[in-house]
Amino acid sequence: MRYLDLHADTLTEIAAGGLRENDNDIDLKRIRAFCRQYVQVFAIWKDAAKVGNREKEFYALYSRAMELLAECEDDILLCRRGSDLNTAREQGKSAAFLAIEDISLMGSRAGRCKELGFSFAMLTWNYENEYACGALADQSKGLTDAGRELVGELVGNGVVLDVSHLSDQGIDDLLEVSGAPVIASHSNVRSCSDHPRNLLDCHIREIIARGGVIGMNFYRPFVGDGNAHLTQWLRHIDHVLALGGERAVALGGDFDGCGGEFMDGIRGVQSVRWLWQKMRQAGFAETLLERIFFENGESFLLKQVKG
Repeated sequence: MRYLDLHADTLTEIAAGGLRENDNDIDLKRIRAFCRQYVQVFAIWKDAAKVGNREKEFYALYSRAMELLAECEDDILLCRRGSDLNTAREQGKSAAFLAIEDISLMGSRAGRCKELGFSFAMLTWNYENEYACGALADQSKGLTDAGRELVGELVGNGVVLDVSHLSDQGIDDLLEVSGAPVIASHSNVRSCSDHPRNLLDCHIREIIARGGVIGMNFYRPFVGDGNAHLTQWLRHIDHVLALGGERAVALGGDFDGCGGEFMDGIRGVQSVRWLWQKMRQAGFAETLLERIFFENGESFLLKQVKG
C-alpha cells in the first residue's frame, strides 16, 4: 500500500537509535513491512514557553533532524518541492517534507523558513505568541500585526500555512489575510468531538474550497471524550466527506506527538495497515481509501509545494 501522513514529531523526539529503527512511533523498518511508497511531513517542534534561547534550541533541533535524515539518505529523500516526489519514487525512496510547528521558535530567523527547507509553517502552538494565538489559549484572539505581516512574507516565499494549532479567530484572520490554500495537518472535527483543537465546519468548508487538505489525528482526546474507538474516528471522516471533502481528507496521525494516547487500535505506524483493513471492512471503497491514505496529500504537495 501507499501511505502519506501530514504530521509527525518523530525527528525531534528520537532519543535513541535513528530513523531506520527506534522505539518511537515511526521508523523505516516498520514502514517497509507494509508500505511500498511512504511520504511524511516531519515537524520540528519544541514548547517555546519552556525554552530560554529559542534560536539556539531551534538550530539544535533542526541540525539533529537533518542528521537523522542524512543517515538514511539511501532510503528517504528530503523534498523541498512537490516535484521531488517524482524523484523519490524513481529512486525507490520514501519522501520527507519539513514543517515548523510554532514559528516563534525560530526567533529572528522566522522569515528564513523556505531557505532552510521548510515547506509548511504553523504560526503558533497551543499558546499565544508574537504572531498569533493558539487554540488552547483564547479562541477569540487572532493574528497580531506582526503575524499578518509574516503571513504575507511566508506565502510570498512559497511556504504553506498550517492552521492546526490556531485559534478560531486566528484561522479567520489568516483566511482573510491570504487567499492561498492552507492545510490543517493534524486536526479533527469539532462537531464530532468538542475539543478546541478540532476544526469548525466553516473552516473545514473553506479549506476544502481552497483546495487544501485536512489530516485526521489519532490523538484520543480529539477523537472522542472517553469514546475514542474506530467508529468514532470514522465519524470525523464521514463528516468531512459530507462537507464535500472527498479530495481533502487525509491522514495526520500525530505520531510521536500524542504521548502514546492514541485511539483504540493504534499503537504506532505499524497499525496503519490494520486501519486500512478496518476501514475497508467498514465499507470504504478502495478508491476512496487510496485518496485518504495517499492521493489527496500527494496531489496537494505536487500542486502547492513549490521551490
